[in-house]
Amino acid sequence: MKKILFVVLVLAMFGSVSLIAQEEIQDEIDEAIEEVEKALEEIPVEIDEAMEEAEQAFEEIPVKKKITMKFNNLKSDTPKMGVHLSDIDFEEAYEMHYPYCYGVLISGVKSGGASQKAGIIKGDIVMEFDGKKVKFEDHLRKLIQSKNIGDKVNVKLFRSEEIFETTLILQGAKTKEKSEIFTKDGKKKKKLSVGFGGAGWIPVWFVDDNEFADINHILEAYDFNGLDEKGILMHGGGGHGNVGKGWFLGGMGAGYTIDKKKNHVTDDGDSVTRRMLYSNGYGGVTLDKRIALTKNLVTSLGFMLGWGGHNLQISQTDGSYDWLELNEDMDSSANNAIEIEKNYIMFQPKATVMYRIIDWLSIRAEGGYMLSHSYTGGWDAVSCEDNFEIDNSPETPYQGYTISIGPWFGF
Repeated sequence: MKKILFVVLVLAMFGSVSLIAQEEIQDEIDEAIEEVEKALEEIPVEIDEAMEEAEQAFEEIPVKKKITMKFNNLKSDTPKMGVHLSDIDFEEAYEMHYPYCYGVLISGVKSGGASQKAGIIKGDIVMEFDGKKVKFEDHLRKLIQSKNIGDKVNVKLFRSEEIFETTLILQGAKTKEKSEIFTKDGKKKKKLSVGFGGAGWIPVWFVDDNEFADINHILEAYDFNGLDEKGILMHGGGGHGNVGKGWFLGGMGAGYTIDKKKNHVTDDGDSVTRRMLYSNGYGGVTLDKRIALTKNLVTSLGFMLGWGGHNLQISQTDGSYDWLELNEDMDSSANNAIEIEKNYIMFQPKATVMYRIIDWLSIRAEGGYMLSHSYTGGWDAVSCEDNFEIDNSPETPYQGYTISIGPWFGF
């Protein structure tokens, strides 16, 4: 039942984000799907490039020292056009309204390469190279390899049902080219940003697996109302920054405090004021791995590792103190005030969704599960900063589901 509740809360968390800008988020998701489809189309292109480089490396394996030196000198002069190529099939030709039975498709353009400098873009069809009709991919490669680095070559192209010509200068094989893919309109595709980091207020709804049973047992014994078994709202804050490759390092903490007073009559018939102060909290270091879904929407998986604990103080007094009788007041009762605590090592795996509204403001939603390990067997009583073990005290795990939705200053 708790797992079902957690799933419902997480779904509600995602739903609240979508209500902020539902139409804009849908546009962003459609754009992300389009980017994924394009990336899938480019996988064969990248494989082809890797195979080409592997083939060239294989050809350069030395057989004899003199032959190797001569062969390597020759290979260093191999010209490059700076593109990814693929043969055109009938369906592609039909969709592009290309009426000829020859030509080679430009499936990608390398940044800084000869073709990009000549204005050639992804989606162009090479019809002629240096005045010769291009029949298929291997034919064009042989035409390129027949030239020298620095040669100016006239290229006839088909683009958007129009034919035009351009001149490119062939580059060397050793020229380091950054393999960047350009869109059909010639614009370089932008890599989605995972953000830079930020900080914010972090409200946390904590649902305790134990329903605060052990703590409520003590509170009710002193005639106080217990904590809400459905959960408590903790308040905190945190921040993190981008440390590279989509990883974000930071810290966070959250806490809860409740303070109550009530009148009470002791067994001796004295009227006193009884006070209860309960608090719990946790905090630690966070590490998250972000994935950009769109330019304004990111998700992340990560964890928090730190410490936390419970603290409960209960006291009673009639408000009457006499400087000369302080010792007698203390002698009249063995325990008229008590402070108990239990501490833990905390670990919280979590998933986060963040949507950027403007450059410096985002909405952050997070779901997680708190786990704990106590380095004390039970609860301790605290007196003048000394700790005393409490006999028969329960283990009281600090664990349960956490849900958080709030503003985030940054992205």
